[in-house]
Amino acid sequence: MATQSDTSTTEGATVGYVRVLPNTGTVADQRERILDYAERDLDLNPANVSMFSDEGAEARADQSSGYQAMLDRVATAAVGRVIVTDAARVAKTVVDFDEFVETLLDAGVALHVLDIGLELGEPGTVHADRTDTPDERAILQGLSIAADIEASVSTERTREGIHAAKASGKHVGRPPYGFDSENGRLVPNDDFNTALLVIERLRDGKSKRSTAKLAGITRTTVQNIVDRSALYAEHMD
Repeated sequence: MATQSDTSTTEGATVGYVRVLPNTGTVADQRERILDYAERDLDLNPANVSMFSDEGAEARADQSSGYQAMLDRVATAAVGRVIVTDAARVAKTVVDFDEFVETLLDAGVALHVLDIGLELGEPGTVHADRTDTPDERAILQGLSIAADIEASVSTERTREGIHAAKASGKHVGRPPYGFDSENGRLVPNDDFNTALLVIERLRDGKSKRSTAKLAGITRTTVQNIVDRSALYAEHMD
């Protein structure tokens, strides 16, 4: 469920984003922290801070979510800064967070993350050219490096998982014609006998074109079946 409080829509406005996660602070707790910070550290009137909120781990992907509404506001150049209690409210991974930071800074919007004391893009105004400070450049470079590392590790883990699955005899990817995949194991389905017919016809010298027409499949599928003849032989009773 997404909620939004529109208390300010002027250019350079401050917005806060809160999201309920399992075993974490409530919307009210996060909202209070953000408003206290805005008043104490930024000398802002809490009444002028717009709040966007969501509930649920997947809420950010919903086009009707508070998260998307906040980004829509950012895109209209009506936001000067975004405040969140912690990075987990706006990202699942370092890659997500790096992209979120880039989205804001590219729009000239500052970001404040309270739990880690991160402040990027201040002072910054919408549509104004801003030069990153040395500290900001270091932080952004660190985020970019961390995101690259995370993406690389994720890719490598995927490769290792595929290799391990193949090594254990499990099929990876879309099952071949005539098979279903059950828990990584190939199981013949109703098309299996058709595949055997295809192999038999081609061994008897029949053309791929006539075989494809008879079987009701494409010539590409016929070729794929032929290329996996040994696989079909392994599953014959």
